[in-house]
Amino acid sequence: MSHSELSNSTDGASTVDFMSLLGRCLGNFKIVERAIATFRDAGWSDLNQLQAALEQEDFEAVVEISHRFKGAASNVSAVGLSKILLFAEQAGRERNRDDLARIMAELSTAWDGFQRVVNALAPGASEASRDSFEQVIGVSETSHACARC
Repeated sequence: MSHSELSNSTDGASTVDFMSLLGRCLGNFKIVERAIATFRDAGWSDLNQLQAALEQEDFEAVVEISHRFKGAASNVSAVGLSKILLFAEQAGRERNRDDLARIMAELSTAWDGFQRVVNALAPGASEASRDSFEQVIGVSETSHACARC
């Protein structure tokens, strides 16, 4: 896989489909917050484990971690991260060090972007930050349906 193929297929990788996630959480913004926080915490661990597995050339671990991380990303509607992790899983199966190095660089960048996007949901985020975020996605803390419904 070329660098341009990876970049083209993962444009917007740091985004989360919040309306889809809100639907999965039955319109409950508190559940969205918890799901994102849990994914964020587990994701840091998975990202570090994935990097360590790559450095050790443990391709079986790369496949396992990528698969687990991809599923977690899908669960919180982080579609772009999920796509990158699919590529990591495939490259791990193929034992392709070069592709994995490029994919890890893309994953790191996307993860940083994801962190910026969800910081408004982090426990302890300022009320102004949360209110601003809720306005962007069109829900309020007490809302149990999306704003587009």
